[in-house]
Amino acid sequence: MTARRWISLPAVAAMAAALVGGCADSMPFSQLPDVTKLPEKVLSKDEQQGKVNEMAARGQTHQSEAAKEIESGK
Repeated sequence: MTARRWISLPAVAAMAAALVGGCADSMPFSQLPDVTKLPEKVLSKDEQQGKVNEMAARGQTHQSEAAKEIESGK
């Protein structure tokens, strides 16, 4: 049973590589993201933490507003 598993593993890997290669060929380049543009500024640790806190606060606000809408709809 173990030998059969090792024999089928390369076959599965070859099929996966063929599928991935085929998808890449059929995908137009216009849909790919432009990764050549790098951000002009990288956030410092404090700025990063501030943004994380801001996003967490927005998430909490969204949840509380959604809960109010659900309650008012009942």
